[in-house]
Amino acid sequence: MAISAAKISSLCNNSELQLVQASRYPELNRLSHAELKRLAARARKLADKWLGQYRSQARIRSRQTGTGAAASNTRLKAQVFSDAFRNMQARLAELDAPVAAGAKSRPKTKKVRNASHRKTRAKVRKALARH
Repeated sequence: MAISAAKISSLCNNSELQLVQASRYPELNRLSHAELKRLAARARKLADKWLGQYRSQARIRSRQTGTGAAASNTRLKAQVFSDAFRNMQARLAELDAPVAAGAKSRPKTKKVRNASHRKTRAKVRKALARH
């Protein structure tokens, strides 16, 4: 569910708003890997905080009136930070993908290196024997 920028700015303080803006394109592409990890951790922490607040409010209302309807702003704020966290995690996965692909090629074992070396030496010996 897309939440408008005007609604987000009315819900969040300045530092939270900067975090949400950093989780959207094109700012998301400008972040370094370290910054992205730091901001993703912060977004996760805020998402957990607001989700906890939402659940707490739902329990309190349930006890008072018998319904579990919680404050919609709290739910929206939890959704905003969850979306920000998901965007950052997806970008981190994109940045880590080339590293993981390069890590798949394993270094040669000693046995393979020795066999390759012996083959090369045998060719050299043959060439020298002919002359």
